[in-house]
Formats: sequence, structure tokens, C-alpha cells
Amino acid sequence: MVEKLAFVTVLLALVFGFEGTANAESTFIMVTHSPASDTYWVSVIKGLEQAGNDLGVKVQYRGIENNLNDPNQERRNLEAAIAAKPDGIIVSDPTPTSLNGTIQKASDAGIPVIIVNQGGDQVSNVGALAFVGDDPGKQGALAAAQFNALGSKHALIITAPVGALSFLDARTNEFKKAFTGTSSLAEIPLTDFNNTNRIKTIAEAQLQKDASIDAVFSIGGCCIAAMTQVRADLGDRGKGMHWGTIDVTAVATKSLKAHELDFALDAQQYAQGYYPVVMLALYIRQAIRPAETVLNTGPIVITPKNVDRFEASNR
Repeated sequence: MVEKLAFVTVLLALVFGFEGTANAESTFIMVTHSPASDTYWVSVIKGLEQAGNDLGVKVQYRGIENNLNDPNQERRNLEAAIAAKPDGIIVSDPTPTSLNGTIQKASDAGIPVIIVNQGGDQVSNVGALAFVGDDPGKQGALAAAQFNALGSKHALIITAPVGALSFLDARTNEFKKAFTGTSSLAEIPLTDFNNTNRIKTIAEAQLQKDASIDAVFSIGGCCIAAMTQVRADLGDRGKGMHWGTIDVTAVATKSLKAHELDFALDAQQYAQGYYPVVMLALYIRQAIRPAETVLNTGPIVITPKNVDRFEASNR
């Protein structure tokens, strides 16, 4: 129901336009935990920029140098964004202990805030208007359901060490709860999340130790390229296993088309860039506050059967 209301809001905004205090000089800044070059966030930025064009506002994206490696860098970027006194801030919140205090400063300064991508349970804690993104627990459970349907009995989860990031813990834990078989972990230090060779080495070591593993699950876009290389290295064994991931990157799309990947969970992250701009514009121009504090944009299951339609969307 929430998704339908949001869609109607977008259509009304585009057809009838907005009138109010915001104009072409209004500026919304998005601050996140990933660089603009990250394949996941490229789609978010497309949505952000298109919404800015459609609604007649200025938008900016400010990411960090390496995905998830330095929450302090995101905090510093957020502080700089607050100092710029924009009309609205869109911010990811993957590490609430290090970011919530600064997000609250934005709210206290009278800057409306939308949390994006991660931090859906933090809206009330930081005075934000709403959250737009995914529920990491649902992502994990939905991935487990795919492997259950494929008949997998022992899954290797490529993830971070327990306690490193709360949203990755949620993905991992809910997967383990929902999966009817046995689960093992290939734990990747956060400092190696951008190191494909290191991820591949750690995953292959776990697979070599246990021949009963018949499925591999990547916890996110960071690990997809390494996972596909692992599949190739395993030869016939890899071809006989099942493979799935959270996030749809260019590598994942290619692997789905080649039937080398059984599924990928799409967060529909274009909407994570678009919807927050709509929410902020409505709030500023017409004092319309989101009635629901959480708008989930995914997950949606992409398989070899529907990947062509996904690819054709060019988002």
C-alpha cells in the first residue's frame, strides 16, 4: 500500500507540478557510505539526479573513498553538508553509533532528513522524516527461500565478521533462520571488502575444507565478482552448485544472463535516489510529511528468466 501511495505521489508531482516555497535554488544533499563509482550507487545517483531534474531542485551526492571502510569519513561529509545549510539532507545510516549524533544535528538545525538505504530502524532516533531502502532481514530470508526452492542443503555465506555491521548481521542471521539446510560462513574483514582476490581466497578456502557445500550466497555487491571467479575456479563442481546474491551489479547481470547465477535480489535502488527527493520537495513546498516512516524499495528477485527486462530498464 505504501509503495502505491508513493507512486501516485510521484505521478501527481510530475503531472501537476509543485507550488510553494521551494524553487530551482533549493538544494538537497545526499551523503552515503559508498563512492559514486560503486556500481550499486550509480543507480541511486541516477534516480537522485532524475528526481532533481523532474522536480526542479538542485541535488548533490557526497560519498566516501572506499565502500563502508571509514564511517568517520561519512560523518565528516555529513558535517560539511550540514554546514552548507541545504534545504534537505538524504543520508545512509549503516553505523548508527558513529552517525546518529551528527544526523540529529541536522534535524536540530531545522534541516529535514530522509534516511536512505540503511538505518530503517533509526528514523525516530534521529528526528528524520522517513526511511527509503531495504529491510536487511527480509533480504536474508528471501535469499534463503530461493535456495530452499532450489533444493540446496549446505550454503556458504560470504559475509563480514559477526558484529562488524548490524545490517550485514541481519542479512546473515535471517538467512540462517530461514534456510532449511546447514550454513557456514566465509568471513571477510571490512578492510578487504574492496579486494576481490582476498574475498576469493577466503571463500575458496572454506569450500576446499567442506565438500558438502552445495550453494554459495554473497551478502552484497562487494563480493559478487569474487563469487563468480570462485565458481569458475571450481570447474564442474561449481557448475553443479547453486549461486545467489544480494544486489544486482553489472557482473551479476552478466552472470544471470549466462545462467551462472541462480538469482540476485534487486533493491531497486534507483527508487532510493528518486523517492527521497519527492518526499523532501513535498515536505518543503506543501508541508506534507510521509504518513509511513518506512518505504521499502525491495527486495525483488531477479533470475535468468527476467534479467533481460531488468537490463532493458537501464537504471
